[in-house]
Amino acid sequence: MQSQDNDAYKAVLAELAPLKENYPSLTEDEGDHPMTECATFADNIKGQGYSFQAPWHFKDQPYYPDGVKSFDEPTENIVDALSCFTEWLSNSGTTYQDSYYYKTVKNYFPDEEDARSFALRLIIHYAGDIHQPLHATTEVSNAYPNGDAGGNYEHLPNICGASNLHAVWDSLAYKYCGFVDLPMTSDDWTWYSETASSLAHEYPIDKSQMYDGDFQQWATLSYEIATKDVYPVVVNEALSAEYVANAVEILSTQVMYGGYRLNNLMQQIYGNKSFETTQ
Repeated sequence: MQSQDNDAYKAVLAELAPLKENYPSLTEDEGDHPMTECATFADNIKGQGYSFQAPWHFKDQPYYPDGVKSFDEPTENIVDALSCFTEWLSNSGTTYQDSYYYKTVKNYFPDEEDARSFALRLIIHYAGDIHQPLHATTEVSNAYPNGDAGGNYEHLPNICGASNLHAVWDSLAYKYCGFVDLPMTSDDWTWYSETASSLAHEYPIDKSQMYDGDFQQWATLSYEIATKDVYPVVVNEALSAEYVANAVEILSTQVMYGGYRLNNLMQQIYGNKSFETTQ
């Protein structure tokens, strides 16, 4: 966010609060920095009875390197989920009420405040996922006629816990392995703040490429990266140093676009303010 004192940020914290109060077992990872700490929420709850939203983390746009075109995209996807929840939380229409995503969340959380609080956590997580190229792509080929599940089926030597292509790209090409301990300590917060500042300096974004709220365009850009820079790989063989270095550069840039686009989305929903960036 542009400032932790602006109205949009305060509104985000207020929207996050009900679920933390009413479902403490789901939100125990959230401490002094809930907007940041809840970023892992949508993954963490899959094993706690909320796996219904697992398909919403992806948009399996098929990549056909062999010309094998035998894949039907799943009907549930991250683009439609983000669109629904944004319309809902911004009170910008009524069509979301007919959406499967809205109805499913409300089935689990009948109270409106709890449901909105849950949906906001999903938005924050999904806004990160959609910038990971293998959350927007599946390879459909002779080897993977039903898709490679965004690289999850393409196994590689295990390095710091990343043992398949998807995990490599999730870990920012081995740069950030493992999982953060939550809630964050003050030292953790300082480290992440300094790291974010360093990334922002090293990987400046082009503000003409923000595509505010255009979730399909975000997914399309991730898909284009996947088809150009992720594939192909040789399964069970170590990735080259050149491949890894290129992935680090791409993913670092994607992290920055994801952060700025999430900021603007929060401003769109809660503050109608745009965060000015420099090229």
